[in-house]
Amino acid sequence: MELEFPELKVGVEERDLNGSSIRVVRLVGRITNTNSQEFNRKFYKLLESTGQIMIFDLSDLDYINSTGVAILFSIHYRARENGGRLVIGGIHSFLRKVFGLMDLPPELKLYPTLEEALEATASEI
Repeated sequence: MELEFPELKVGVEERDLNGSSIRVVRLVGRITNTNSQEFNRKFYKLLESTGQIMIFDLSDLDYINSTGVAILFSIHYRARENGGRLVIGGIHSFLRKVFGLMDLPPELKLYPTLEEALEATASEI
């Protein structure tokens, strides 16, 4: 499944990881004021599954503003409320700086690459 917004493409892929179904969500482009609210509204429809593990791949996310970070946090909290969780991979230098300024929820895990996020998640399933 793919969603498109101004300056942002979102690809969602179902994968099997150690016998569990997970979603890998790849964000490509920029999360800005022009697309963040629509992204938030449409993505919440994908969170209807309970117990879903989602790994966000931010490797190709060039920019995220504070509203975008707040949306990721709300997705994290919504996933936890439904018995699932959010893991974030692909934290390149710009994103490391942005997330470094935030007070991250302690259970939200960030990894430098998608592969590391997948490996860590597989070992916890």
